[in-house]
Amino acid sequence: AVVSTQSTGAPAEQSPSTPQPASTDGVKVDDTPPASQFQTPYLPISKDTPEGYSEFHHTEPSWLASTMYPCKRSKEQLCLLLGTSITRDVDEALMSKKNCTVVNLSTSGATIEHIRKIARDLHFENPQAIHKVNKVIISVGTNDIKFYNCHSRNLRGEFKPKLVDLIRDIKQLFPGASIAFHTVLPIKIIYNYTVDSVHLFNNLLLDVCAQYGCIFFDCFSRFLDRDGIHPNKLFYRDNWHLNKVGLKVLCRA
Repeated sequence: AVVSTQSTGAPAEQSPSTPQPASTDGVKVDDTPPASQFQTPYLPISKDTPEGYSEFHHTEPSWLASTMYPCKRSKEQLCLLLGTSITRDVDEALMSKKNCTVVNLSTSGATIEHIRKIARDLHFENPQAIHKVNKVIISVGTNDIKFYNCHSRNLRGEFKPKLVDLIRDIKQLFPGASIAFHTVLPIKIIYNYTVDSVHLFNNLLLDVCAQYGCIFFDCFSRFLDRDGIHPNKLFYRDNWHLNKVGLKVLCRA
């Protein structure tokens, strides 16, 4: 589902001295300390939003159209999928539709900065395809935060500038294309800060999408078991990568 800017239940990050509320224009995020426990990793943070981070259908801000470079649309359209090993095995033919071909450029181990480089390289090597791109779907964050200790470091301060630079690059490289992100999925719990890092990054992603006119897909809860706590059977045994059924669910999102 495409989601929005209503209040969310995930924890906002705080500095040792002064609380740092996580918010943007029209976005309110609960800044209470994280309530999750290592034993019950993905227990919903708030009973008010058990199904996801929010429930809002995104509308693109009016100022966005005036900031785009003029471009001539092509009847043959391309949808770029920029992601990590999570989306590497997505079937391009399965996602492609009439007059819209999906090009999967996902790479194992990719971070925000790697995806930014992939987009630049594609633009440089295929200038004839620039005006055919009408949508860019980005799956990012897992490799950036899987070893990131949000309890001792400033996640928002470190990753917001990188996300903003990525969005600005995409808007300039592929003018007129809509940009969509999806939530970081419930990944394997490695450390006691893993869960909080996932929730904080997803809230940051929601804020940045609302601020810069991108679409935000909240599919997080679809990959939790019925107890709302543990990753479900849509993952391989490594609890990192989606199996074939999981990939189909992600594509339908």
